[in-house]
Amino acid sequence: MKEGKTKRIDELVDQVLRNMGLEQKYKEQEVCLVWPEVVGQLIASRTRSVRVADGKLFVVFTSAVVKNEIRMVKEGLIRALNEKVGKDVIKEMIIS
Repeated sequence: MKEGKTKRIDELVDQVLRNMGLEQKYKEQEVCLVWPEVVGQLIASRTRSVRVADGKLFVVFTSAVVKNEIRMVKEGLIRALNEKVGKDVIKEMIIS
């Protein structure tokens, strides 16, 4: 048996996803999972749905006030979400 470099499990998962061509889809789903952590509980509680398709983040809010607040900070929010998942997954945010 060859001795190889020991890898952490997250490195192995990333490598497998990359080899299978699933890394982008995984990161898109990860954005949806980290949404409450990035925006905070108040905004997350006013969020009806979050989904990602083709680099676009689609978010539906239950509050017009929150919707307007997010429109004002959406560029920074896109940066924060991409930073959280460690890859530039989101290019655009569609708010409704």
